[in-house]
Amino acid sequence: MTTRTRLIYSKRGGACFVPHIALAQMFSRSASRAGLTLEMTQGFSPRAKISFGPELPAGVVALNEPVDMYLTDAPGDITALMNAALPEGFTVSRAIFPPEGSPGLGKMCKAAEYLIRTTTSLDISDMAASFWGGSVIASEKVENWCRIVVSDPAQNPVGGLVRHLIGENILAGWHEVNVVRVAVGMYDAEDGSVSL
Repeated sequence: MTTRTRLIYSKRGGACFVPHIALAQMFSRSASRAGLTLEMTQGFSPRAKISFGPELPAGVVALNEPVDMYLTDAPGDITALMNAALPEGFTVSRAIFPPEGSPGLGKMCKAAEYLIRTTTSLDISDMAASFWGGSVIASEKVENWCRIVVSDPAQNPVGGLVRHLIGENILAGWHEVNVVRVAVGMYDAEDGSVSL
């Protein structure tokens, strides 16, 4: 019997430079090292059945990223097993077992919370609001960071904002900006948080 297991993980330090396209193979190999058996897709070129939240550019730190893995065998504490097998910089904080028939990540990741700051102390709140328009759900200054919650992160990627700022000569390049994706999921208007 296959069990959909949603892992919430972070990638920090050098791990933030692992590109999105490499994550499926990395998680698949880590699961294998951890002794977990993944369901395979059907067809000519079967692959491990894994799905991720919205893509992030290389270099962006992520604190609460989701990955759905379809396991045919899950012995022991999946969180501990995966943490022992993942490369340095990746950490699984928890495992969730969504009920059968519940929406996949594509339907659950409707908002993303970012912390953004520039090395030039430039406040980009207004520029982000101008670029994303009505997609900005919330924006506030938190110490020297700009906290921005944006809807539909797959269609409103943070990389698009940074490329826009570079194209407008507001930033010289990615080296002048720090971006952290705090969470991706559903927006809770009551407490202003984003989570799955």
